[in-house]
Amino acid sequence: MIPATPEEQKKEAFRLFEDGRYQESLNLCMLVLAAKKDQPVEILAATNLFYTGKLEDAEVYFRDLAQKMPESSYVHSYLGKVLEARGDDGAIAEYAIAVHLDPTNQDALRSYAEYLVSRKDYRGAVPVLERLLQLGRKESDAKNLVRALIEIGEPQKALDTHRHLLGERTQSHEYLDALICSQQYRTAAQTALEGYRTSKDPAILRKYLAALAQYDRDSSLDAYALHARDTDDCDILVDYILLLAASGDQKKALEMCEVLLSRTNRASHRLVVCDLHATLGDTGTALAGYEHLIADETKTKNDLESLAKIIGNYRKFLRSKVPEPEALTRFLSVVSKDVNIASLLETARYYDDIGNKGEARAWFYRAYRADFLTGGLEYAKFLAAHTEERECEKVLLYVLNNVKRSADLHRVVAVVVDEKQTMHRMQRLMDHVIRRLEDRRSSLNSLGLELLAIALFIAARHALGESDFAGCKRFCLQGIDVLPVHTKAIKLEDFLNLIRSCKQQSIADRPIMDLPQRKRRQIQVPVAQQIRDELDLDDQEQKIVEFLRSHKKASEIELRKALNTRRVAGIMNRLIQKAAAKHVMMIEKKGLGDDGEVYEYVGT
Repeated sequence: MIPATPEEQKKEAFRLFEDGRYQESLNLCMLVLAAKKDQPVEILAATNLFYTGKLEDAEVYFRDLAQKMPESSYVHSYLGKVLEARGDDGAIAEYAIAVHLDPTNQDALRSYAEYLVSRKDYRGAVPVLERLLQLGRKESDAKNLVRALIEIGEPQKALDTHRHLLGERTQSHEYLDALICSQQYRTAAQTALEGYRTSKDPAILRKYLAALAQYDRDSSLDAYALHARDTDDCDILVDYILLLAASGDQKKALEMCEVLLSRTNRASHRLVVCDLHATLGDTGTALAGYEHLIADETKTKNDLESLAKIIGNYRKFLRSKVPEPEALTRFLSVVSKDVNIASLLETARYYDDIGNKGEARAWFYRAYRADFLTGGLEYAKFLAAHTEERECEKVLLYVLNNVKRSADLHRVVAVVVDEKQTMHRMQRLMDHVIRRLEDRRSSLNSLGLELLAIALFIAARHALGESDFAGCKRFCLQGIDVLPVHTKAIKLEDFLNLIRSCKQQSIADRPIMDLPQRKRRQIQVPVAQQIRDELDLDDQEQKIVEFLRSHKKASEIELRKALNTRRVAGIMNRLIQKAAAKHVMMIEKKGLGDDGEVYEYVGT
């Protein structure tokens, strides 16, 4: 039998890929690449690696391809998919590059939009989805756009969009939510009722009852009574209980609480019952309910945010209904003996409530030591409220330096730039906030970009206060540059007003745009010890670099002998990733040879 030629193997590899047989396609790709370099086959191999779940290898391949083909929308889009699958915040930057390079790449646009929606970055998703729907009307894209418009506070636009793209569908959750959010309660109730009769979806029933309660409370109480005992949806029962309590029918509300507790043991549902007993003045039942709930949740620690809310409600109830010092003794016995972040912080707040600053500070500090992020932020707020600004700044600088995830960085910055706090007055802290955000600028989502814009606005305002008009204008222009299209807390006009003030207050307004720009640092491949420092290499990685620099090319077997380890492939993948992350062209894979993968040093 005559063996297949490389060209025939290449065609077969693409055919297998189209059939979804990714591993077989990958095997053929490797055979072709072992014979000669072929860029389309390299791209196919990288794509197969992604679909077969070999994410580490796929990242190495796609990063290498991105260096060789920086203008390829496909490569950047798939690198984004790989990074997203690996939980890397850098995915957003790769998706953005992909759609910038080719605004008609529907696969890249859809991957980018779905990435943003999955992370609830609806403000960033809106323009991507709008562009996507200009190219082709896919139902899932239209639904995502309607949902995003609702979430950013534009329900009427969401409603118009749904009617235009999807019609008036009675079973569409997006359509019902748009009606409710635009306060068209009567239409929402009628539409939801039609949808429920067809689908029997309890989520649509809940929307119907909620909408009905907005304009006809008596009818909604009858409707709740009709459905509450038959439905398995406990959230509908909770809505009914709260409506009964608000309507003054406490007896019926308590009766329905018994029904609720017979069907569920969920902490949030049990908390509703406790809160109702507390509101009705049934102190003994409320105390027992809160304390049993806290004991159960403290044992499991399934949801510390939920536990914090439960303890917070218990703390407020004790302070209002139980005399001191009995309330404090009871609280310490129930809450403070367990060392978890929720208990530590709530104990600190209890002492703060009763004016014991020393104990409050000690408990906030313990929370900081237990959880530097959540505890640190609350400790910093306490310090700022008690004018301990130096210690507050020290804590926040430590937290800023140690957060890794973008979402955590956003949490910290949101506290620092909050106008209700005093942290934004700390110049060194604000400078550090701007540096941290600028360092991650390419991977910031809409929230991160708005926080950066707010930080730059605060810096501009400080500069104006010091009569540094050039600095003020520069900060304003930087803020305008990063400002997202859809914002919550800051507008374009805020920056323009500051620039106007600069021009009005300065005696001789000087332009800043003609100042010489600093040249961007050219990325050069460092050598020897500089490579180790630049890429933070360990000893084995450094040995590989030195070996390849001297030999230029080596196989996997040769590197195994040089390092005296069989783990060469993993070390090489890690090394290539480190280099790519620093934009350093240093080592490339050259395909498979008789002695395994071949690597070539391409640096200087």
